[in-house]
Amino acid sequence: MIQSLRIGILIILLFVLTCSAAAQELEKPTSGCGEAVVSMQNPIYLQTTNQGIIVVELPEGWNLGRTRPDLFFILKNGDTYESARTLMYIRIEQLDVSLKQAVLNDIESFKKSCDKLTIEDAKHGPLLEGGCESISQIFSCKKQNGPYVDLVTIIAFTGSLLNIVLSADKLDDIDKHRTDYDFLLQHLTMIKSQK
Repeated sequence: MIQSLRIGILIILLFVLTCSAAAQELEKPTSGCGEAVVSMQNPIYLQTTNQGIIVVELPEGWNLGRTRPDLFFILKNGDTYESARTLMYIRIEQLDVSLKQAVLNDIESFKKSCDKLTIEDAKHGPLLEGGCESISQIFSCKKQNGPYVDLVTIIAFTGSLLNIVLSADKLDDIDKHRTDYDFLLQHLTMIKSQK
């Protein structure tokens, strides 16, 4: 009798655990690239592409500075583009190649402008669009007019290539502003066009 009771309790326990695991699996967000559910307090609409509108929310203490049609500079409050020692920018391009080829193209571009270049793979914080293919690297560039360091995250995003860069004179400054950079990555998305 006790043996039957133990087996019955074990079966009930296994059933409860199985149901609990299945319920947790259903609650996990399952978003692919461009499918994140987004809620931003202060969205800034950067650019309209064929696929949709690129939208970002800036970290506290930063503002949108000088822009060009495909390049958006993000500066600390009080800085200008000319005075900034640390800044972020987002460059938006059409994605015509694989992400791997886009990264190789980026490396070649850096090599042309640097006297000495070192590149390290880096981990980026979570992306709002976690289902998108992405890579992060740290570029350390030595030039005659002074060295600089760029933390670059490249995201292949439904037909667009987004380069999100934190640029500074020294790696210490990259580390100092890493939380703001990660905030930017967690608040960058595309509102898809309705077809």
